[in-house]
Amino acid sequence: MILMEELKKQIETKNNNDILANNHGDGMNDTTTNYLPQLLKILLALFCLGVFFVSTTLPAMAEGSGTWGTATDRQSWLWIPEYSEANSATNNHGYGSRGYMMLPSTVPNYNPDHRMYVYVKDGETVYWGFRKFDGANTIRVRWYYDSSDTGFFPQATSGPSYRLKDDESYNAKSAGGTTGRPANGMAAAIGPTALPGNSGGYSAYSFTNDTGADRAFWVEISGDDSFKMSYWDVTVAEGSIEKPGRLYCKYWSVFNELAVELGQTNQYSFHDNFGFYVPVDDNFGGTGDQYFVKNANFGRSNGGYVNFFANQDGPRNDTGSHVENRKSIIGVSSNYQYPLFLNDPDLEFWPTTDVPNASLNITYEEKEPIGNGGHAWVDISISLPGIVDVLIDLDGNNTYDEGIDIVISERYDASGNYQIYWDGKDANGDVVTSGSKIGVFAAVIFAPVHFPVYDMEQSLGITITNVRPGNPEDNAIYWDDSPLPRDGEPGFSAITSTSGTSAVSAEVNVTGEAGTSHIWHSDSNKGFGEKNTINTWAASYYAEVQEEDEYLYLTYQGNVYEDDNGLEDGLVSGIGTNLEGQLYVLIVDADDKVINSAAVASDGCYSIDHIPDGNYKAVLSTSNAAHGEPSPLPSLPQHWENSGEQLGTEPGVNLYGNDGVLGAFSLENTSVVEANFGLRTMGTLPVIWEDFEAEYNEQKNVIALEWTVAKEWENSHYEIERSTLGLSDFIKIGEVTAIGWSDEAIDYNFEDATASQNSGKWYYRIRQVDLDGSDSYSSVLAAQMPVQTSEGPTWSIYPNPGHASEINIALNKFSSYNGEPLHYRLVSSLMSTDLYSVSSPNLLSQSIQETLTAFPSGLVIVEVLWADHTERLKLMLR
Repeated sequence: MILMEELKKQIETKNNNDILANNHGDGMNDTTTNYLPQLLKILLALFCLGVFFVSTTLPAMAEGSGTWGTATDRQSWLWIPEYSEANSATNNHGYGSRGYMMLPSTVPNYNPDHRMYVYVKDGETVYWGFRKFDGANTIRVRWYYDSSDTGFFPQATSGPSYRLKDDESYNAKSAGGTTGRPANGMAAAIGPTALPGNSGGYSAYSFTNDTGADRAFWVEISGDDSFKMSYWDVTVAEGSIEKPGRLYCKYWSVFNELAVELGQTNQYSFHDNFGFYVPVDDNFGGTGDQYFVKNANFGRSNGGYVNFFANQDGPRNDTGSHVENRKSIIGVSSNYQYPLFLNDPDLEFWPTTDVPNASLNITYEEKEPIGNGGHAWVDISISLPGIVDVLIDLDGNNTYDEGIDIVISERYDASGNYQIYWDGKDANGDVVTSGSKIGVFAAVIFAPVHFPVYDMEQSLGITITNVRPGNPEDNAIYWDDSPLPRDGEPGFSAITSTSGTSAVSAEVNVTGEAGTSHIWHSDSNKGFGEKNTINTWAASYYAEVQEEDEYLYLTYQGNVYEDDNGLEDGLVSGIGTNLEGQLYVLIVDADDKVINSAAVASDGCYSIDHIPDGNYKAVLSTSNAAHGEPSPLPSLPQHWENSGEQLGTEPGVNLYGNDGVLGAFSLENTSVVEANFGLRTMGTLPVIWEDFEAEYNEQKNVIALEWTVAKEWENSHYEIERSTLGLSDFIKIGEVTAIGWSDEAIDYNFEDATASQNSGKWYYRIRQVDLDGSDSYSSVLAAQMPVQTSEGPTWSIYPNPGHASEINIALNKFSSYNGEPLHYRLVSSLMSTDLYSVSSPNLLSQSIQETLTAFPSGLVIVEVLWADHTERLKLMLR
């Protein structure tokens, strides 16, 4: 019987392929059958029958040239390079440049890492066929395996472990189809007719893995060299079920004809769906056993003879700098590393990794000592190894400009917390002033995957798509082509056109562009791509942060002192005013618009950050305002007045009047410190607060409040206010008459006997009221009323468990309840209520039912309070 998980895997794989094909154009879908609806219909019919049989007709999804497309006005062919000629190692068409993908192991300097592999489980069958476009008719196709190696990339080239599995010599070029030779692209796309449902396919050669182990096999073709492979297929099947995502190669050698017009497709361009899937291990080095999977699409481009490969570094891996390694280079690169697949790699062997995470934060500060400009840090936390690229964009065009902008890049080979530093200077070493318009782009690239392409003449755009983990979506791509000569520069291979441009895309892109990008044009075998290895990279997964704003690192700071003799000694000094929450300092420009502001702290200090260079004034006010809003007028809390203000600490320097404004000052790209205001109390204050305490008195079961004033004048009384939250819900609970006039310290007290109604925290403050009705407030204090529990179960809940509308509270112990007012509150792990009050047991159940409607199912604690008793009941709410 057919395993459902295998069918599910086929559906998911086909879905991903279709989504990617639709993202990149028509591709195979424009000329070949979409088998997914057919497959779903078959599955539905089989479900109705209630049984699955091995002989069920299921469409095989061939793996080969048809994966890229079958449109006859496009070319996506394989290139089998020269190997018999003496100059094959140096000829641009020979194995020295084009690799050994399908060449015999006997070729000089043979590199087994270039092989085209197919991974086959024990008992599975490989169906295959190849059609030549040119050269001799007959080829010899041999499939080998390494009996000593069951890994993905066996290396044997001779000896007892170098085992032949299949060997066929046949005419692979003549017209029409025969065994091992698909008649055309459609026949190769449909696949082997030996698999059910493949009418219109081709007659395939085949071999079965009967070695007793899952392993990789590879193909070696001889009998002719230097030819193009137009249509081909390698399909793995278990019985009648195909296993896509098993064919791979690290160094693909591909061919199509050249472009004729700049930026235009022709009948030789790659199929729209031409590209590769790449699994990238999550250890950032080839040793991981879980993978990110990317799809790189090069559709519609023209390559001539072109090589495709992928790695973690770029065209090079030998410079000691990842920034240099990833730059495009002149000449050939064979820095292969990752396998490139035609389909999403089989999940059984290349499973999906978890989604990584990252956080980034950008901080600007002024250098010390002040007056030397600013600098910045990017703080990074990453859950996997990665590369962090930071662009300091100093001209605001969101791209890198050499000689102006700064690019900082760091590679981290382990998860953790890191920091990247910028010294606050541009590319020429000049200090960037505070307030300059800049953009900071920081991107974390987890397990970067690079797609170097050698000798591709025309690119109409490269798209790199995330396949898994997550949903298919186009990724931001990056490049650095700065080492390559561009149009008109020395060493550039000039195109035929005298009016067009070959190097189309920006020279460097480290900010990333999602979608189809990295474009260069050609109208022949000349231009930007000629015999160059051009690199494009993306993150296997990435996170980014971007700030496009003013570069603000200057600060304005000082103190608000209680200074009675400020105007007499010309010096602002004293102790800090305790006016927290009542005063603000605002930086204001020439248009009376607020630049930034800060509250004055309890010790009288203030500090205002992120100020651009310029000319301003500072306003001291009881009102605040946001950036860009009109400045409020200077103002002070009741009973306070200005005694003089000073910018600095030298007596008599910049001394101003008593208007609450520090007059015009110029930052000159330097922060301001000791911008001090002096205040003093007006005449005689009604009271001068000293101590205030609120504590639970266990003997009396009350909250005892005590406060002391140093002196009072024209004072009427004190009102005691209480709150359950300590915010805006204060209510008056008592009053104490004041002495009225005294130059001596006076102690007052008050006992809150009603606090025992609630076990928990109470908040208190004292309102002082003058004879004229004006007032002032003490600070806010909290006091804890301990839990008091009654003996025995006075109350019970039923039904329990129960729904909100069913719940009732019953009085079980009448001797414990004497008709006092009842209070209750509800508490769960997710929420809690305030204290509610009802007048009788009859109303208690009704009120609790209404309150419970807001609670989710689960355990709820019902706390009932009366007199000096508290009882907690557990309810399992349905």
